[in-house]
Amino acid sequence: MNILQILFGDDNRAKARRDQWKPSVIGKNFISPINNYGTCFKCNGNGTITFECRACSGTGLHQKICFVCHGNGVIKRRAKPCFTCAGTGIKNKKICKKCNGTGEFKPAITQECKKCNGNRFFTETCNKCNGVGNITVTCKKCNGTGWHKFS
Repeated sequence: MNILQILFGDDNRAKARRDQWKPSVIGKNFISPINNYGTCFKCNGNGTITFECRACSGTGLHQKICFVCHGNGVIKRRAKPCFTCAGTGIKNKKICKKCNGTGEFKPAITQECKKCNGNRFFTETCNKCNGVGNITVTCKKCNGTGWHKFS
């Protein structure tokens, strides 16, 4: 134990009491009997606090199940019946020329989803933080001023 610890103590309160009168600390948290304002401890005098976005875990992106293919990765379209022969394939007792007797105007298809490229998920930017990954809010302790009244 040295002489400074004996005179001023070793705890933080003793250091704060000692440091409040130092000229090097005047710009930071100088507390005097006349002025009882100091730099806000919550925002470090910035007036704003920055948090990591909880919605995207700080990445700025969301991975969602594809709403086009409903998470299947493929789109299945049913066959559309021929309007000329009403899907029978025969018109006027002859083979329908429009569908060549199949009864389908457009055949059934299965294709890879274009929205998710068959991956079942797609990535989009986070709406909460606009893709930044963090959110900046005004400090409620000092109302954005950066100064806090000690009383």
